Amino acid sequence: MSLPIALQLYTVRDVLEKDLDAGLAQVAAIGYKHVELAGLYGHSAEDFKALLDKHGLTAVSAHEGIEHFFGDTQPLIDRAKLFGYQYVNCPYLGEDHRQVGYRKITEQVLKIASVLSEHGLTVCYHNHDFEWDADAVEPDRRGVDLLFDGTGLNSELDVYWVKKAGDEPLDWMKKLSGRLPILHMKDMADTPERGFAEVGTGIIDFPAILDAAESHGVQFLIVEQDSNWAVSPMESARVGFENLNGMLV
Repeated sequence: MSLPIALQLYTVRDVLEKDLDAGLAQVAAIGYKHVELAGLYGHSAEDFKALLDKHGLTAVSAHEGIEHFFGDTQPLIDRAKLFGYQYVNCPYLGEDHRQVGYRKITEQVLKIASVLSEHGLTVCYHNHDFEWDADAVEPDRRGVDLLFDGTGLNSELDVYWVKKAGDEPLDWMKKLSGRLPILHMKDMADTPERGFAEVGTGIIDFPAILDAAESHGVQFLIVEQDSNWAVSPMESARVGFENLNGMLV
């Protein structure tokens, strides 16, 4: 198995906000060749891309705020073309958007996905756990079902949040097979709180997930840890990379 491993840069945001150049150098020193973007930390896209090139890093996807899916799509297209990534991901829905109803949100995201597809780009939806709650407009339906059942919407499945919602990542990988180009690899601590943990140190069955990944069309594995780092964000990124890389051997 040889799936590429990327780092969601949100994991090390505190480091990048202080010194983007030095932070990206540390990411590369760990062994990462690929990253997923989540903002530019006060830099222009051109300068950010130059620093990625300097450190031998390639952006394979990006998180774009939901507001970018409700207006002019040209900035999304321009950033993707500049960095060279294919995948544009909707990362989060605030409460105000959830109150609109998942059906309407999904229709809007798919509308933008159709436009972006003409430019060779693929839109994915990144889940948390709240999508497993009842929809505000159709309370007999869960948000996650309105997002994905019969819609054709692609997924950037976050395995931690699926587990946090009380569901099974492997089941959802099967449901989304063929429209699951990216997996967010995030572990769950073996504690009552079920908080975040470094990849490979918690209770999520990553070997089983990896065994199934390629058969469901997964192209990239992305390490992410939002918070609760055992030592530091960069150390979390290192542990996740080394543990996941070891599972792929």
